[in-house]
Amino acid sequence: MIAKQRIEEEILGDDLEGYFAWLDALRESGSCNMMEAPRWLRDEFDITKKQSIDITSMWMQNFGKK
Repeated sequence: MIAKQRIEEEILGDDLEGYFAWLDALRESGSCNMMEAPRWLRDEFDITKKQSIDITSMWMQNFGKK
């Protein structure tokens, strides 16, 4: 849990809510299967593969909680 919290803190500095909003818009557009979202994030933003996977994973975990 500590490692996940550290990852979230690192990403929060990079505007996690902004990434979530972008992922919401991507999903609503129907442009891709959301399993491809990490690649789309990397293409759109200057982030690493690990960051894109972590962001997408957190978005998916929080998706039904809105």
